[in-house]
Amino acid sequence: MVISLIGHYIKQSKYSRPQICEIFGISNNTLSNWCTAKTFPTIPQALRLARVLGCKVDDLYEYRGE
Repeated sequence: MVISLIGHYIKQSKYSRPQICEIFGISNNTLSNWCTAKTFPTIPQALRLARVLGCKVDDLYEYRGE
């Protein structure tokens, strides 16, 4: 099972969710899906998101064994 930590990092960042949506040109629904691990950003988006949020790509998600 994959757990998204994107919401956690957004809360700790200087950006709001609407600002992240604007930066990435995505809808609030898309960001919500990223935050709940229903869908995932592309690799380039994940790399950019990690840079914007001041973390590593590895920090954005956590894998918990089945």
